[in-house]
Amino acid sequence: MSPNHTELPSFPPFHSWKGISLYFPVQNDSVWLNYCGTTPVSTYATQMMNLYFQEYARFGIFAPSFAEPTIKAAIRGYIAEILHCDPSEIGIVHNTSEGMNLYSHSIQIPKGKRILVLENEYPSNVYPWEHWKEKGVGLEFIPVGKTPDEFLLNLKNELEKGDVSILSLSPVHWCTGVVFDMDVVSKLCETHHTKLVIDGSQAVGHIPLDFGKLKVAFCAFAAWKWLLGPLGLGVVYLSKEESKGFQLIFKGQASVVNDSSYFPYRDEWKPAADQFEQSTINFNDWIYFYASLKMLSTLGFSRVRERIYEVAGMFKDALHELGFTLESDAFPNVKTGIIAITGHKNPSKFQPEAIQAFLKQRKITAAVRLGRLRMAPHIAIEEEHVARVKETLKEYLSQS
Repeated sequence: MSPNHTELPSFPPFHSWKGISLYFPVQNDSVWLNYCGTTPVSTYATQMMNLYFQEYARFGIFAPSFAEPTIKAAIRGYIAEILHCDPSEIGIVHNTSEGMNLYSHSIQIPKGKRILVLENEYPSNVYPWEHWKEKGVGLEFIPVGKTPDEFLLNLKNELEKGDVSILSLSPVHWCTGVVFDMDVVSKLCETHHTKLVIDGSQAVGHIPLDFGKLKVAFCAFAAWKWLLGPLGLGVVYLSKEESKGFQLIFKGQASVVNDSSYFPYRDEWKPAADQFEQSTINFNDWIYFYASLKMLSTLGFSRVRERIYEVAGMFKDALHELGFTLESDAFPNVKTGIIAITGHKNPSKFQPEAIQAFLKQRKITAAVRLGRLRMAPHIAIEEEHVARVKETLKEYLSQS
């Protein structure tokens, strides 16, 4: 008797967004506004995982509907669609730090060169480069500036010095939400013979990235932000050009071809992106991620991005009506889903930690970063959630 395949759940296309929040239980009696931090699980993902567990209970690793090669191919395919790259350039890791460290320790940089990262960058894109300082390679920070154009000028000035080996950049600043023009950044790097590395955690699924046009050597990002995936899962991209002669610093059980046959020991390594998967993986997380990507694909990746901008726009309008000033006021024509509140027309009213605590008491989750109150909505946020946040902030402002 052959194994029975489970009928996998489909996700409705939602021609309008009304009611989609019902798939995110966290929104039932609260408002989660930290989707650029961590994302709660959807009922679609839990349903998919439940089906997997049922099959795994019956068939073990031979669960017929969830074969590892099939799920891996699907995840790679979805990510390749988002990044406009080849699926073979995609590998799966645990987080951004792991991916960045594996890459950073596996490459060569000449002594006397420099690595540039963004001012106030997230530690996952700073710490993995620090070991180079002991090897005679500089690690320096580029000032963000007040606008994306000012940043590009600062970057151009640094690259023109001619000694920058790598620019490792987050296309979206995690604290302010500022979005950088990656087409210009890529061209500047190519002109000055600088490798472009991307920390994509705040960008992938949030802003358009076309690695078919951008000249990116390497990218690492977390699954649990704009892609609504599980904590503890990340993705790497290694370009075909960068893959030539690339060999990871570590060798694990799964680093070599035909790794399921343990003897004789092998010297032939897997293709470069596959090398990042060192050994047995947390397949539960793969199922979760697969479900989230399948859901986003059904809705349309670009359509999801536009909805994020649309909801962010609702918040911006509401916040302006209440007298708040925003980081994005300095770049109003740049689309971003991260809303960084920088002040209020009554300066005494803008106390980010106090506002955050007031919101939390009313089950509204926001974050404080670099003295800003940060909000980051996603498709689970509907108009009634925006209205609830606005009324709560109005209540806060009315206090003596």
